[in-house]
Amino acid sequence: MSSFSVCWNRVRLEWRKHTEGAPWAQEAVLCERVLLEGKPTLRIVCRIARVFEDRIDETSERDRFWHAVRARLGRLHRLGPRDRWAIEREIANRVPLPVSLQPQPPNTARGH
Repeated sequence: MSSFSVCWNRVRLEWRKHTEGAPWAQEAVLCERVLLEGKPTLRIVCRIARVFEDRIDETSERDRFWHAVRARLGRLHRLGPRDRWAIEREIANRVPLPVSLQPQPPNTARGH
């Protein structure tokens, strides 16, 4: 069992004008389960990334989100490969991995 879990925070972006029209975002926060004075507690490790709720179905938004997730998790040297895999799988339950609309052709050697 991983000692890390992902919590989600719903935040509204701040705009100076028309705050009621500001978009909402879901923010992934990495937490670590620790014992504090003998009691299990969640301690915030870092904010991983955020995705706009109204654009979560767009491939470009999911691609941007996952690029930020992998970059942020890559900078956390305390995570092992198994922890990273578990964290990414937990995040993918909320924000699916981007799927290419068109299959990519395999790399072929060009003959002259």
